[in-house]
Amino acid sequence: MPENFKNDDWRVNEQRLSRILDDAGAGIFFLDQTGRFIRTNAAMCHRLLYAPGDLEARVALDLLYEKDADEIKDILREMAAGERNAYRRQIRYRRRDGSVFWGDMSLTLIQSKEKKFETIIGVVIDINEQKQAEEKLRTSEEKYRRVFDKSGVASIIIETDMTIAMANEEFEKLTGYAKNEIEHQMKWSAFVVPQDLEKMSYYHHQRRIQGAQVPDEYECGIVNRSGEARDIFIKVGMLPDGIQSIASFMDITTLKKTAIALKDSEAKLLAIIEAAEGFIYTCGPDYILEFMNKGLIDKIGEDATGSLCYQSLYQRDSQCPWCAWQDVFQGNAGRKEFESSVDHRWYDAMMSPIFDHTGSVARFEAFVFDITERKQAEKALREREVYLSRENVRLKSSIRDRFRFGDIIGKSPAMQQVYELILNAAGTDANVIIYGESGTGKELVAQAVHNMSERRNSAFVVVNCGAIPENLLESEFFGYKKGAFTGAEQNKHGYLDLADGGTLFLDELGEISLNMQVKLLRVIEGMGYRPLGSDRMHHPDIRIVAATNRDLADRVRNGKMREDFFYRIHVIPIHLPPLRDRKEDIPLLIDHFMQQYGDRDRLPPITGKMMDAAQSYDWPGNIRELQNVLHRYLTLNRFELSELSVKKETAGKQKSADAAIDFDTKLASPGANLPESVEAYEKQLIRKVLEKNQWQRGKAAADLGIHRRTLFKKIKKYRIDRSQNVIDHSQ
Repeated sequence: MPENFKNDDWRVNEQRLSRILDDAGAGIFFLDQTGRFIRTNAAMCHRLLYAPGDLEARVALDLLYEKDADEIKDILREMAAGERNAYRRQIRYRRRDGSVFWGDMSLTLIQSKEKKFETIIGVVIDINEQKQAEEKLRTSEEKYRRVFDKSGVASIIIETDMTIAMANEEFEKLTGYAKNEIEHQMKWSAFVVPQDLEKMSYYHHQRRIQGAQVPDEYECGIVNRSGEARDIFIKVGMLPDGIQSIASFMDITTLKKTAIALKDSEAKLLAIIEAAEGFIYTCGPDYILEFMNKGLIDKIGEDATGSLCYQSLYQRDSQCPWCAWQDVFQGNAGRKEFESSVDHRWYDAMMSPIFDHTGSVARFEAFVFDITERKQAEKALREREVYLSRENVRLKSSIRDRFRFGDIIGKSPAMQQVYELILNAAGTDANVIIYGESGTGKELVAQAVHNMSERRNSAFVVVNCGAIPENLLESEFFGYKKGAFTGAEQNKHGYLDLADGGTLFLDELGEISLNMQVKLLRVIEGMGYRPLGSDRMHHPDIRIVAATNRDLADRVRNGKMREDFFYRIHVIPIHLPPLRDRKEDIPLLIDHFMQQYGDRDRLPPITGKMMDAAQSYDWPGNIRELQNVLHRYLTLNRFELSELSVKKETAGKQKSADAAIDFDTKLASPGANLPESVEAYEKQLIRKVLEKNQWQRGKAAADLGIHRRTLFKKIKKYRIDRSQNVIDHSQ
């Protein structure tokens, strides 16, 4: 057979197959090994309300209800692995509009001759109407059974002398007596309460007189074996023999109590309606007022029930333009705000349908509330927003070319961009992340964002994440209750409580462990937290401003930071330039720090040579290093830059601290013993290494060859504080 003939034949078969699939009444689909649709016929798409081709490449499980999807997922996995060839069950699909579609689904695995997976064919037969009918039938049966169970079917046959000839089981339950105690042993009159006995006896005898008129139905009280009186409804009829009568009983004790309770409830509801601040009324489809609450009657000065609502309430000749009459009588509620032409006040009107026993809308109810004050407040708020927007534009224009922003110094283009970002961040409540090398002034920027925001009058809580030991993170952030653990002698508020209503500044954010990231993420997402030892959930109102000198995106890639935590923090990024990239700000910074140290006329001058050296130096420690240099110059009259730039040894790359640190020769006072001299040496060594590493304790500990906790203990022991020798205005 020629090759082109085979191809033509294949195309004909493919076209026939497509036509057969699309003409099929059942839904048909093909799945690949991953459970995605390869192909769906027109019936499948039509039943699920999708256009042809919309389902291709979609995951089949996504169209199923969750409980069905869990089971089918395992079935598809087994069929993809060749462990199952066929499967069938009734299943629920989610249509495109969210409605449910029931189908009888059959799955068949198609394999090649080599037993390799080719596809899974699914056939879905429409059983939606069947399921709906079953559901209606089940609902109907349940309703019928509830009515039957509560209807009361106790019955007895009564002789002429009132002896009970027969009693059924329900009568046993009603009275508490057994059949053998009742039948032919007790008279019907023995169960009747004394106050109804005369009436019942009269009816009983008159019923047996030809032509006498007595009611076949009436209410009566009976007493059961326990002496409890019950209200019952009796229906009595004579048997064909004209001697015996049959009586059926319905216990209406609960019904009568309910009627009394309903009257009380109606009275309470009416009292609530009458006390409501708004105006409430109901109307029929002809706009005739059927009910008005007292507030509305007082408002218009009369009870206008029976008149047209738009005439009596709104003094109009036709339907109100805001009226939702058409929507309401289609079964939908409507709501509209309008300004009344009568008193020129604003109202919020809500109209709801009232259904009758047939399910049709019989009338509507309207709740009308005076919202004039709210509308006036909204108008004032809009005017304030316009004012603030203009003020924001003016403020942004005013900061251009300024040399400082709060406590931040600099007029370089890079800093002008930072000022712009601070203003933008302060205008929102979104989280902020500040990137920058150590010593660039990240805390000052965070403080500026807080001071410019609506939270300015609340707390600004600073947390150095890198300085908190891992085992104390949770108690420091969340606080604890007295007795939560050994040593918890009193309640302690955590950082989150302290920052409630304000700003939480997380410095060195990159040092937070993955475990703590999960807990903080829950707080950021509004799920709250519990202090240690407490069973009460706290939901603080905080804004997080974080800072880091690390590449957080790289930490996410390396698995050291959760991606969801990163994106919750990384909302508004602000990148602070290093000092080497804005050297035009160095003179301003020098002038600023010189003013901080006292009277400028008494301070040693900054010569042109010093300024040139400062301008040509790269400042690896940024503003903090500049501050230290100036402090040393004013203290020792030595302007030195070289010893702050530690050079790596190219030969051996020695990393010991003493290779890069020049120690003072006077380590202790004259006459000091060896332990005192060693401690003085150790204190100076630690300080020098901390200065070398811009006070990053982790790096300093690594250079010293000791554990971070050991370094923390020695810093505490020697009371080493960078503020002792440096007045820090940059961090």
